Amino acid sequence: MKSILTVMSSLLLLNVSAQQYNALKIPAHTEQGKKTDIVYVPDSTTLSAARQISGRAYFYDRLKQLAMENFQLKHKGRSWKGSLNIPDSAVMMSLVFNAEDIKSTDNNQNKGYLFPIYKQGKAIQFAYARMADLLGAGPPDAAGIKKNHKQALVYMKEEMEVHPESEQALRSIFYNMLANSPDREDKVDLVKRLNSFKSDREEDLMMTQLYLSYFGGKKQADSLDQLLIRNFPDGNYVKSKRPQATKLAVKIEPDQLPKAIAGPTMSQAEILEKVRVNLINEPVNSISLKDLNGNSVAIGEGALKGKVIILDFWATWCKPCIASFPAMQKVIDHYRDHTSVQFLFIATMEQGDALKNVKQFMVKNNYSFKVLLDERTDDLNMYKAYANYKAEGGIPYKLVIDGDGRVRFRTSGFSGNEADLVAELSAMIDLALKSGK
Repeated sequence: MKSILTVMSSLLLLNVSAQQYNALKIPAHTEQGKKTDIVYVPDSTTLSAARQISGRAYFYDRLKQLAMENFQLKHKGRSWKGSLNIPDSAVMMSLVFNAEDIKSTDNNQNKGYLFPIYKQGKAIQFAYARMADLLGAGPPDAAGIKKNHKQALVYMKEEMEVHPESEQALRSIFYNMLANSPDREDKVDLVKRLNSFKSDREEDLMMTQLYLSYFGGKKQADSLDQLLIRNFPDGNYVKSKRPQATKLAVKIEPDQLPKAIAGPTMSQAEILEKVRVNLINEPVNSISLKDLNGNSVAIGEGALKGKVIILDFWATWCKPCIASFPAMQKVIDHYRDHTSVQFLFIATMEQGDALKNVKQFMVKNNYSFKVLLDERTDDLNMYKAYANYKAEGGIPYKLVIDGDGRVRFRTSGFSGNEADLVAELSAMIDLALKSGK
């Protein structure tokens, strides 16, 4: 049965990739260092009425964009045909199509036309991982591809299927993607991989112990706890186990945070365009959580019904979360008199006494945040709000919910630039306010 499920899973991955590119045909195996033919059929795309179409290819190696090449297409019947020379060191490529006569671009509705590069009939190692990076936690793509953590995980699984040896180099990234997936099957997969993972390095043992403690492997986690204390008495793990009160008693000073650039790294027009590209319209179930005083708060119901709600998932141990708080305070101050906007900071995945940790943090840091506590569930120690709001990219993780109770924006991570966060989140809130009118 296990082998049958594995085969079905592989077929599903291939089928998903094939279905994305109905408008585009290239050879099944685009070989490194060779020429490949491109056939583009724009009937179902934004370029269906174009009279002149050209293409642009972005080539990537494992870590960065290698080159960009413009290529011409000739019109033949319903198709546009051209060719590309694939660089010797490329592992994947991203294609975009442009029509000057109608001033429009097709990048597969911001999903991207992404292709692995092959060598001797097999996708090159890290090809699918690079595709996952473009859609997941990596920097913005030059082709304007929208982040999609679910599809990023699909590509990362394909990398592990084609190149099992990649797991050693990508273990931390891959395991984090599995841990943050809302699907229970991915948590099960993670626990299985952790139980079979062997290492004597402290950082590897710490990672394994942390994940197992979250996802129900208490016996194994406790054994690793004792092993780390015994084998690394002066290591980072032992230091991290000092009393939370001691750690949290140190106020976070501005010079300990990433230094923000004086202004946003993008113009106002660029920020608005980026925000509009990432606009979504998804239903979400209302849930209740308790605040730090034990009062129940119904998100999207009662006093919060009809308001634009910003949810910020964080933890006291999450450095990027804490680094983003000065910018979040600025956004809160900006909307302080706007009664239709509510900010809720959901503390999730806390270690030890969550209520005590969060209360101490809030006492020591002067933020006017409304804080709620996420709740563990019985399902592999998942967290109620974290799962309900489909947090897929780790924390910090933010959602903007409009007055109709629909998710309009999701965003994860923090670049370190306060001005960018203030400008982008403010633009998201303004659009959410307008959508409810």
